[in-house]
Amino acid sequence: MTDRLARKRHRLRARQADRFGRMAEQVHHHNPFYRAKWRAAGFESPPTLDDLADLPFTTKEELARDQDENAPWGTNLTFPLDRYVRVHRTSGTTGKPLRWLDTPASWQWFLDCWLETYKGAGVEAADRVFVAFGFGPFVGFWTAFEAAQQLGCLVMPAGHLSTEQRLRVMLDDGATVLVATPTYGLRLLEAADGLGLDLAASPIARTIHAGEPGGGVPAVKHQLSAGYGARVFDHAGATEVGAWGCPCGVRENLHILEEEFVVEWFDPATGEPLEAIDTAASEPAEPVLGELVLTNLGRIGSPVVRYRTGDIGRLCVAGCPSGRPTMYLDGGVLARADDMFIVRGINVYPSAVDALVREAGGVVEYSATVRRSRQMAEVELEVEPETGADARSLRSRLQDLFEERLSLRVPVRIAGAGSLPRYELKANRFTFVD
Repeated sequence: MTDRLARKRHRLRARQADRFGRMAEQVHHHNPFYRAKWRAAGFESPPTLDDLADLPFTTKEELARDQDENAPWGTNLTFPLDRYVRVHRTSGTTGKPLRWLDTPASWQWFLDCWLETYKGAGVEAADRVFVAFGFGPFVGFWTAFEAAQQLGCLVMPAGHLSTEQRLRVMLDDGATVLVATPTYGLRLLEAADGLGLDLAASPIARTIHAGEPGGGVPAVKHQLSAGYGARVFDHAGATEVGAWGCPCGVRENLHILEEEFVVEWFDPATGEPLEAIDTAASEPAEPVLGELVLTNLGRIGSPVVRYRTGDIGRLCVAGCPSGRPTMYLDGGVLARADDMFIVRGINVYPSAVDALVREAGGVVEYSATVRRSRQMAEVELEVEPETGADARSLRSRLQDLFEERLSLRVPVRIAGAGSLPRYELKANRFTFVD
């Protein structure tokens, strides 16, 4: 790390310490959830940032249990209930949905974080932003929609429209930016092809993706970029955490908003801390995957402190060609800790399967079944080829890729056209059978 970068990071740490101290003061005195956790850890007075490593982790399961025992909102509330103006829920794809409340101040903080994503992607007030999202209780792209408004963009809602209707509105109204999950971005391309629409010739110049790993996976990113003729950007966040990751426009690097989040990195299996990779070092460290643990600093009404996000990636502390001093994930979020399964002693993440399927090409949609028998897991794949694709060649390419990259023999079955499910939000392509 250069001396200049070290000075920038020292100043950043000082600002984080000040904000954490002010937040901890309010939370310690007024938030029942954290007051109880911190006192159980031996803190009778508000902790400082230097105490962070001695504070307990916060987990999604713990928050869900608190809401079950103190229904409906739980006890992670720093202010009286009448101070809160919004309630949203997690998607429920990784467990029971959580309810999450926001005050006007914490909601604006969430929008400010999303504005950094737009800035990183080069979105400007003159852009027309199409948000392909159903606008239900999941926080999803509500914040993306309202942040684009605050940026001055013309924003187009797409709730309760069919995929075909969304395509028509997007094209008829001249959208220049698409915001969608990676899965739904691909679904729109598939539907456009069936309708004879060329999205690469449309005004769309940027696509921004969130909600699941994919926008930073090179094979998926290439497919999206080619299909839309656009630059593709990744974003990361969570209902209970906030919008923590934004692009810088360099490769697939995803920067963490350290002005708003304190970052820690841990071995997901052991819980032991890991050192962020210094890519400017003379001898680069071996690639290491770790779990991101975050503390948000601006959501005082319903904060998370040392929250185990479950997001897996390679955390770097220096060396991004963009020149930003903030830590970043090399390649973005690569996987989810709670999605991993083991096949013949090999750790397999769904995002790795997705990357290989997309790299093979010629696949419209797919599903995977993980069967556990005799204390051993096997994975089977069912793929729906693109129109005109050679099914036999596709099966061979996929099997070769899985054997070459993951050392796994994966049976591949060809599905009929239109037979596999399509997804608007997060995909649920994996089925586990005991």
